[in-house]
Parts: sequence; C-alpha cells; structure tokens
Amino acid sequence: MRLSLAVLLAALWLSCTTTPPGPPAPPPPPPLSPEATAVFARAEAAGPGAALVVNLDAFEHLGLAHKGFTMHQLATVATAVLSQLAAGEGSEAQLFARGAVVSALLREWGKWPNVRRIAFLVPSDRLIAGGPDVFPKVAVGALAVDEGSPDNVQLLSSVVALVRAASEDLTREGAEVRVSLRGQDLCVESAEVGMPMCVRPKRGLMLFGSPAALASFEALPPVTAPAVAGEAPLLVGLRVDLGSKGRGRLAFTGRDSVRLALNLEGVAAKDVGMIDAVVKKAITDYDTHQAEVRQRIAAGLAEAQRSIAQDAAAPASLKQASTGLTAERVVDEKGYWAQTRQSLQVSSTQDSFSLSLTIPAGAVKEVADQMSTGGTTVALMGVMAAIAIPNFMKFEARSKQSEVKAHLKAAFTAQRVYLQERDRWGRTFEEIGFQPDPGRRYTYCMGRQCMPCDKEGCKVAPPPSPCQGLTSVGKSPQEGFSVCAYGNLDSDDTWDVWVIDQKGEPENLSNDLE
Repeated sequence: MRLSLAVLLAALWLSCTTTPPGPPAPPPPPPLSPEATAVFARAEAAGPGAALVVNLDAFEHLGLAHKGFTMHQLATVATAVLSQLAAGEGSEAQLFARGAVVSALLREWGKWPNVRRIAFLVPSDRLIAGGPDVFPKVAVGALAVDEGSPDNVQLLSSVVALVRAASEDLTREGAEVRVSLRGQDLCVESAEVGMPMCVRPKRGLMLFGSPAALASFEALPPVTAPAVAGEAPLLVGLRVDLGSKGRGRLAFTGRDSVRLALNLEGVAAKDVGMIDAVVKKAITDYDTHQAEVRQRIAAGLAEAQRSIAQDAAAPASLKQASTGLTAERVVDEKGYWAQTRQSLQVSSTQDSFSLSLTIPAGAVKEVADQMSTGGTTVALMGVMAAIAIPNFMKFEARSKQSEVKAHLKAAFTAQRVYLQERDRWGRTFEEIGFQPDPGRRYTYCMGRQCMPCDKEGCKVAPPPSPCQGLTSVGKSPQEGFSVCAYGNLDSDDTWDVWVIDQKGEPENLSNDLE
C-alpha cells in the first residue's frame, strides 16, 4: 500500500509540475531512409506469414502521440517507479536501484533516435508446419528512425555501457545471460533461449532478431508496398497469411477521422458463418441496449423538465437549458457514437468477411486536445503503475514459488524411485540423490537434515525452524515420509512454508504472499 501510494504521488507530482504547453502542429515528416522504406514495404505488402505495423508519424500528425515528450516522461516515470522498488532488501532491490540510475541516465542523456515506425514481421509460412519452435528463427522486429538521429552504432555501444553499469555480470564471459557487441550487432545470449537475440543498426533503421532470422530476412527479394491514391495513412496494420487456411488484414487509417477495416479472405465457409453470426448478434445487442437506455433517459428527462417548468424558484436560464436538452444529448452529447454506429458496415460471402467503421474527426480531435494539455498521459501512467506494481510484485513472488513446487516434486520422485529399489524410504537427500541446482531461494528439510538456501540475499531461519515438526521419514513404506521447505519471498517476518509427502502433491502451509 505504501509503495502504491508513493508511486501514485510521484507520478501525479510529475504530471502537475512538468505540464508542457500544447504542441504546435508537427510539420510533414521527412521520407524514411531507403533501408527503412524497403522493410516497411514488405511489412505492409501481401505475403506469407504475418506482420504488425505501427506508424508513430501518423499518430503524431493526428495529435494522438508526442514522441519526444512521451519518451522523456516514460524515462522519468520509470526512474520514479524503480526508485520505489529499490526500497526492499536483497539482490532484487539492488538491481532495481541500479535500474533507477540507468533510467535516469537515459533521461538525461537524451540521445535516443526519433522512432517513427515500428514493425514486427514473421515473413514465413513455416510456422504452420514447424510450430512455435520456428518463431525465433524467422521473426524480425524493426524500428524506423530519423536518418539524422545520433549514430546507431554509437547508440548500441552506449547501451552496452549502461548495461555494464547496471550489472557487470551481464557483460562478462561465461555469464548465464550475456550482453555483447558482435561486429555492429548488439546481442543478448542466454542458455535458456538457445540462440543470441541481436539488434542490427542500419541507415535510419534498427532490426531485431536472432542472427539466423536477420540473415534470412535481409536475403529476401525487395517488394513494393500497395499504394492507393488519396488513401489515408496507415496508423496500425496487422496482416496474417496462413496459406490454404485463409488471409486476414486489420487496418486503422486516418488523417482527421480514423477508419477501422477488417478483411478476411479464403476462410472456410463454416468459419465465415460463425464470425458473421457473432458480429451481427453483437450489433443487435448493442442497438437493443442503446434503445433501452434512451427510453429510460427520455422518461427521466421528461420528469425533470416538467418539474423545472413548474418550479417558480427555478432560474429562467435553467428552464431554457432544460427545454433544449434531449435524450440523445444526454447519452451522446455530440453525436459521435451515433455517427460511428451509422458508419458501421458488415458484409460476407461464402469465403470472405469484411467489417468497417469510422470514428468521426471531432472525436479524434477531442482526444488529441486532451492529450496535448499535458499531464494526462503521465497521470494515467502513474495510476496504472500504482495498480500494476503491487500486482507485479505479487506475480514475481508467485513465480518464485514455482521453484519450491518443482523441487518438492523432484524430492517426491527421488523417494519413490529409492523405495522401489530398496523397499524403504531414504533418510537423507544424499541417499535419494536429491540435489537442486544452485541459486535456491528455499531451505529444504527431511527428517533431521536441512539443505539451506544458497541464493544471494536469501534468509535461513534461526531455531526453531519453520519446518520443525513438519518433516519425517517412516521406518516402513506404510508410514510414509514428508519433506518441508521454507523461504522468505518479500523480506517481511512471514515464512513461505511448503510440505510434500508420499501422496505427491505440494501443500502451502504458510503463504508469505498473503
């Protein structure tokens, strides 16, 4: 609770003290570099696989994003949040403290390129046959930046320096997770991932992916993006091509108003029928609900108008306002919802389905005006952080509990194997061959033996042990056994205590997260 309040107050303070004046209309953006143009042409053009595109230039033109201000404020909020997370104990708190320093350095350094477009591409149909394992071998991310941005190679060298400042363990040879430069590529290597993941700087462009994915992507022949004269610029686009299973495209476009269009082609007739039925039912339900709302509002408004008209003490201006008010204006003051609903179009054939609607320019401008007043975005981020951080910490703690459940299951399995071989329960961890990997957050006890935790910053309880009386080894197979484990996940006075016996299901006797 204290952490949530601190983060919320920090974000609200930022929103109140750093509110900038409304930004002027941005000038037309310069063209992308030839390298970036080629990548985003491939992302938007039809082809196997899938692609997602976000056009930040178009968002900025509509007033729905202000990239420089937003990036600075993101770093500011990240610094405030990480600073609060650093109030705990142990190695995680130290890492949060270093993260706060790095975030502040990024904010002060301010040499990040102006990101203009973002794309995520899977330019292959191998996903259908090969499944998720193929994904890291073919997926590529892309950032289009200004050609005049600071040198990208220098930027990646700076990232390595900042990573080294945060944790030297991440840059040394032989580290479990290592960050290094491979030529001009910045790569992160991890035994768990199985292959390096790299950032490759290009002219006005940064590519992300495994070395294999980057090599195969850059070897693809060039394509030309579809262009329609007078078509509004793309804001967000998603396309998926699953070969014989069909193709789909979702696009948000707009210069003043914003249009959403969904198109599916080559889809099985039964799937088209199901989608068409679900969408039309949702529209019917919406229309019915809105009709009921308007009916009730109209009845309430009529009563209020009658009462005000008969009230001799009511000011004339209030009576005039009451007379001019309608149920439509109560529900939809400027008619934006009604306009959006009227623009909705749905059609289908045996193997295709399409849907489109348009958000009016007035509604888009109102959102842009609210964002341009400043502080709104940061305050909202602060509120979200105040809600999300405690839940993130609980999630992180619960993920730590997965260790103890896995290790207790391993101890159970080891005991069962030992029983089958010796017709009795093992009395020590050495006997049954139970030896968890280093880096344990929990202390494990069986009979009179305890294996203490060995992760940096972990706590071993002074006598009496939280596992006292909870662990035993029977003299016969019928008497069973029990293994106990305890740990402290959040540096408070409560122990997280777990037990497993011959039944084979870990049981949480004392939950450190509650």
